[in-house]
Parts: sequence; C-alpha cells; structure tokens
Amino acid sequence: MNENYADAFAAVWTTLASVLRTEAPTEETIAALRDPDLLAQWPLTDPELGEVGAGALAGVKELGSSEESWQEIADDQFRLIRGPGEPIAVPWESVYRSLEGLLFEEQTMQVREFYKRFNLQAPRLNVEPDDHISLELDFCVQLLARGLEAAADGQPEVARRHFDAHDEFCREHLLQWAPTFFQRLSAGATTAFYRGIGLLGQDALQRLRTLVEPDAR
Repeated sequence: MNENYADAFAAVWTTLASVLRTEAPTEETIAALRDPDLLAQWPLTDPELGEVGAGALAGVKELGSSEESWQEIADDQFRLIRGPGEPIAVPWESVYRSLEGLLFEEQTMQVREFYKRFNLQAPRLNVEPDDHISLELDFCVQLLARGLEAAADGQPEVARRHFDAHDEFCREHLLQWAPTFFQRLSAGATTAFYRGIGLLGQDALQRLRTLVEPDAR
C-alpha cells in the first residue's frame, strides 16, 4: 500500500469504526456522515485512486438520502450489531471463523497478539473481545497513521513496516470475515444510513483486496 492509499484508507476506517462501536453513534457523527460536502469527498470516490466502484457511489447515495431520526438510526444499530438476541451482523471475528462460533476463541487471541506487536491493546481487555469490528478498524487506522507520520518524518523503512503490517493484518483477519459482516449490515438495515455504511464497507474491502492480494486483481 502506498501513501495515497494509506491516507484514504485511514479516513475510511476511521469513519466506519465511528458508527460500529458498542454504543450508538452521536448525532454529530450522523450529521457529519450525511453532510453533502463531506460525502462528495469520500476518499474511495477519488478517481485519482483508480476506478470508482459502484458500491462506493451507492453507499454515498444512501447516506445522502438518509433522513431518519437519531432514535431510528440508534435503534437500527442496536438491532444490527448488538441485539436483542443474536445480532443480524455479529461484530466479532471469532464468531465467523471459529469452529464453535463463539467469542474469545483462537482468532481473538491472534488479534490480541497482533496488537501487542505494536504496543496496543483493546481498551476493555478481557471484557470486550479484541476482535470487534470497530477495534480491528481502529488498529488499522493506528498502523496507517504511524506509517504516514514516519513517511512525513523521512523514515521510509519505518513507514513501510507499518503499511506492510496493515496489509498483513487485513489479509489474515479483516478480509477473512468483514466482507460478510458488511453484507449482512446492508442487507439487514432498516435505515438508509446503515445500508449506506454496509455498502461503503463492502466497497472498501473489495478495493483493499485488490491492493493486498495480488491474485485478486
């Protein structure tokens, strides 16, 4: 991943993580994501980064058409990724990838070890699983931000190490389950807001796959 893509994906991961946490997004966050001027600058609709995908355009359109109240969006978020009962789009990697489909399985520990390589850990260690979608996206942001900072400081080897670690983490973890998560999110959403988030997530991961998995091109 080069610096231009690193900057774009850092912004994308930050945005997606902000509305996929265990608490509902704030009214300010929702308003920002529906702002026409900001939507027009969605990083992966920049033609300088390559061909713009239909998913990105559809996701931006859904967010732009979202007129739901904060309560409607909060209720949809609760139903989609928190419950009641089993969420429609379960937000933990190990549920998708472990044999028993349980929390705190082998994948969770693998993610924890990856965080530790960069002196990071989940904020609610041993309470909330480390492989929550928002935590994995936050970790990706950290790697890209550190890489971009190193590049700006004239440390290309440090920058490359962080960019490569981001790509490795995505190949081994995020790309193994998050496409299904975002598909379920958009398919199960009752609001245009979360349909848009699901579509933007799917598009970002599809674009990412072509960057970090040569055979996917």
